[in-house]
Amino acid sequence: MSLDQASNNNKTGKVLTVQVHHQNLDPRTFKVPVKWIYRSSVIAWLLIVISLTSIFFAVKTYRMKGGNQSGAIMELEREVRDLKHTNETLSSNIPAATANGTPAPAAKNDDPNSRDTKPEAEAGQAMDAQEGIWTGLAPRITLPPTGGTAPVQLSDVKINWQGKFALVSGVVAYREQGKGSQQGHLVVLARGKDRIFAHPDNVLNVPSSSFLFNADHGEYFSVARFRILKTKLGPFETPAQLSQIQIFLFDLENKLILTQSFQYGKK
Repeated sequence: MSLDQASNNNKTGKVLTVQVHHQNLDPRTFKVPVKWIYRSSVIAWLLIVISLTSIFFAVKTYRMKGGNQSGAIMELEREVRDLKHTNETLSSNIPAATANGTPAPAAKNDDPNSRDTKPEAEAGQAMDAQEGIWTGLAPRITLPPTGGTAPVQLSDVKINWQGKFALVSGVVAYREQGKGSQQGHLVVLARGKDRIFAHPDNVLNVPSSSFLFNADHGEYFSVARFRILKTKLGPFETPAQLSQIQIFLFDLENKLILTQSFQYGKK
């Protein structure tokens, strides 16, 4: 092999001349521009770099997804354990409450913050728009029958924190399991000294509504046995700003079927 100079259109460039000898035949000559070899080597190095980079990110993504899957599996296993525990608790409590053919009476709530300021209304009577905590707040709110038992019950309510957000969880159970289901809308309010948050977000202060509180925009639910309640409320600057959690369950006709309040922090 030899390296010489060749000119083309008054332009000079290095050319690699290759001669191939085979037995006694005339040698064959090949001329390859050096710039072709240089460009081929550059392309080869670029392909190697791209391949190594792709392999690196593929391994990194695989490890990240593997870690997330492990965390998701642990979370699912925890929820399954909670569901089993809740199911066992409900299965043991509901037959005892209905053993005599009479549903268990609703527990009396002595917390003055969770009671309506309006006197008790008759069964199925629409709330007066001039009195009570619902004054001018919500349309077509109807009270449940006086002394009746709600078709659903709320239990195992917990409040945890994720950064500046309050995570409220609980279990909504249907009392008459095996006899249909209960549908409606669910609303959760988180009250503080100077602020109030709602779940879902479009329950309060709806621009297109003339009411501050609209139960029609609550989270839809349908429960035949039990349903896990999960909400995220906030942000709060500190957990100390949260003073009370209120949970409201309405049927599809805006009849209030269950409401419970939970104090948080120092009273």
